[in-house]
Amino acid sequence: MSLAVSILARRETLAEAVDTLAQRYWNNEPVEDLVRGLTETFDTLIIDLWRQHFNDTSGCALLAVGGYGRAELHPGSDIDILVLAEKPQRHRETIEAFLRDLFDLNVEVGHSVRDIKTCVKECQRDITVATALFERRFLTGDASLIAPLDKALQHRKIWPVEDFFIAKRDEQVARHRHFDNVDYNLEPNIKTSPGGLRDIHTTLWVCNRQFGTTDIEELVRLEVLTDIEARWLRDGMRFLWWVRYGLHTLAGRKEDQLHFARQRELSQRLGFMDTESKSAVELFMQHYYRHVMALSEVNDIILQYFQEDIVAKKKPTMEPLNERFRLVNRRIDVVQPDIFLKNPSAMLEMFLLMAQREENIRVRVTAIRALRDAVHLIDEEFRRNPENCRLFLRILKAPYTVVTQLTRMRRYGVLGRYLPAFGDIVGQMQHDLFPIYTVDAHTMMVIRNMRRFRYEHALETFPIAHRCVKSIPKGELLYIAGLFHDIGKGRGGDHSELGAEDARVFCEQHELNETDSALVCWLVKRHLYMSSVAQNRDIYDPEVVADFAREVKSQMRLDYLYALTVADINATNPTLWNGWRATLMRHLYAETRRFFQTREEPLDRQESIQAFQESALDQLESDLPDLKVPDLQQIWQDLGDDFFLRHTTPEIVSLSKKLLEHGDNAAALVSLSAPQTAASDEGATKIYVLDQDRPKTFASLVVTLSQLGLTIVDAYISKASHDRYFDMFTVLDEDGTEVSDPALRQSIVDHVKATLENPEPSTNGATQRVSRQLKELKMPASVSLAAQEDGLTAVLNVTASDRPGLLANIALVLVELGLEITSARITTLGERVEDVFLVTRVDGASINDAQQCYDIEQAIRQRLDQTL
Repeated sequence: MSLAVSILARRETLAEAVDTLAQRYWNNEPVEDLVRGLTETFDTLIIDLWRQHFNDTSGCALLAVGGYGRAELHPGSDIDILVLAEKPQRHRETIEAFLRDLFDLNVEVGHSVRDIKTCVKECQRDITVATALFERRFLTGDASLIAPLDKALQHRKIWPVEDFFIAKRDEQVARHRHFDNVDYNLEPNIKTSPGGLRDIHTTLWVCNRQFGTTDIEELVRLEVLTDIEARWLRDGMRFLWWVRYGLHTLAGRKEDQLHFARQRELSQRLGFMDTESKSAVELFMQHYYRHVMALSEVNDIILQYFQEDIVAKKKPTMEPLNERFRLVNRRIDVVQPDIFLKNPSAMLEMFLLMAQREENIRVRVTAIRALRDAVHLIDEEFRRNPENCRLFLRILKAPYTVVTQLTRMRRYGVLGRYLPAFGDIVGQMQHDLFPIYTVDAHTMMVIRNMRRFRYEHALETFPIAHRCVKSIPKGELLYIAGLFHDIGKGRGGDHSELGAEDARVFCEQHELNETDSALVCWLVKRHLYMSSVAQNRDIYDPEVVADFAREVKSQMRLDYLYALTVADINATNPTLWNGWRATLMRHLYAETRRFFQTREEPLDRQESIQAFQESALDQLESDLPDLKVPDLQQIWQDLGDDFFLRHTTPEIVSLSKKLLEHGDNAAALVSLSAPQTAASDEGATKIYVLDQDRPKTFASLVVTLSQLGLTIVDAYISKASHDRYFDMFTVLDEDGTEVSDPALRQSIVDHVKATLENPEPSTNGATQRVSRQLKELKMPASVSLAAQEDGLTAVLNVTASDRPGLLANIALVLVELGLEITSARITTLGERVEDVFLVTRVDGASINDAQQCYDIEQAIRQRLDQTL
């Protein structure tokens, strides 16, 4: 009984201590004191528990290892311990009892029981075990065991400095690869993401192995770190500790992923305030990313420092480049440490020299530090210097590693100083589900995509973008537009307008001619135009294409805009680019190009429909000698006008034959468009359904398709003869491509027919599980209902966060409200949908009463918001 009380008392003591520290945290006390206080709390409890079980501690000692060994505990941290024993079996029962009571504290305990020989063996075998043991801290027990363990682990054969460095470097490379080597992910893991706490640990681990210390001030005295690097390391570690301590406290457990909801909560609790242009959470995360950027640079410098030291032990190679720069072991270095101070233009020249060589040359530590000491010289006078302007343009025109050099310029602060507006967006996040990178990281990705379009392998994945970048006369203008397209974000106002003004100043300063300047400014101002038209307008309407072409004005500008648009979409979030979006963009590009080639006014809508029908009729009369034209005309009337604008002549002929064969058959017709063969990365599958009109049919079909793992990207409804409806669903498979698998295609037909055969189609599954991110960044639904002039129809616009079952829920609530859909346009923009429906009342009554429209809007809005 007394032991149980003792365990309960320890739990209460621990809980009280954690709560007290949490209050101190929210009172903004130094996080170092809190981390130290939490460590001391655990030390006291664990040592007390040990002494309760071990009356005689001879031959047995307790050590803290890993993060606990570093005395770096946060509320959810693991408690890693090592029980060191001369003969572990002799103390087995006592150790097991001690560990049971330790586990009863309800904390995560990582433990091992070893003798010295086993410690050495495991240390040699596993770098992770070795790292944890190198951070050991004696807690209690037989202190005479510590010196022999120290001596054993200090043996020269146990992870020599060079081997240890290589192992930790490779470990970090693998970890960074998991995050796509991006330190600006919008939901970062503060421990393991690039620039996170684990990078700090790696930095200090390799220093400790070489110099026997992790003391930052001592590393400055040893000239391993500079003063500013030491400050970045201290400040960054303190900030990440601050964030992690709060994150663990809010979660009540170990939680290192900085999800959107936690970002908002932490920013509010920690006192960040909204401004006119930025929200509190954006300001908080910008602090985070800027610390991470500095920590990444320190980590990179230290690892390079050791890498250069290893190479220096071998025979060095030296290649002079000019009187200012040389290559030392294939890394660029300054000839004199003050070269940038004496000749500031050399800061840009260094990046140009690297961009002119095909191999990827890295920068030596001495050059990085010399650059940092001189970067303050990049001021307005520097930016207006014609020589510097020419150097910057030459970097953009260089044949090799342009993106690598721009990324390095961004990391070392050169790009943000040379383009002050770019410096403002460093670490600027966008708190929504579209982008997955900060604005500056996204910008680098955009230019990277532009460069990739040049390569031959892009001909398969991005064939039109490849042809565009090959045909544009000046690639550097595309890169300038990429640099400025989002540079206005975070300032309030229209970022496209702001960016275009910044681009204009840049072009004037860099003496671009009037034509080139106008092109760059237009691209920045209209960089969202092509994607907006492709996704929100009826691009199968020749008049829409003509209006777009008149705005674009020329084939050259079309090529620039297409390349910028595709690079932007893919750099925002790779999931945004799918076969359907590629098809829309290709269609708009091809039709606009045709407009420029013919230089003739396009046919109007009805003329285009008639032209497609005449072409299809010629083919059908040739294929079907007994064709009854009146029957065909009735079928075409059922299909609706839009069908002929959205399909090619062979597609119209193929479906017309199936419908003619089906005739007045009461059974449902279900057919799929044929798979494309020309471009596997483009296209989508169209599912055609002709069936009797019944309530819930549209919703039940949507649910059925969703359950088959299909994404509906477009839907088309047309009221047909004989009280029937003709529906067309455009779908993608789980990979974002058209459905080409024969088994899945047959399964679609079978499941759709089974759904239609049910007199009361089931809609079970209309409301499905919503992802965590959608819940955390939920966007309230926007619903508007506008009556048409006839008073019997109305246009329903719905904008909402995309989610499983959304379309089905819209259809169901319309059924409940006594409305039916007569046509629909479904537009999915990543995590947002913008759907337009033409609706009528089932009873044929009017739908033009303002209060009635408002009630309908409210009912739909409430239903959609409830599902989140």
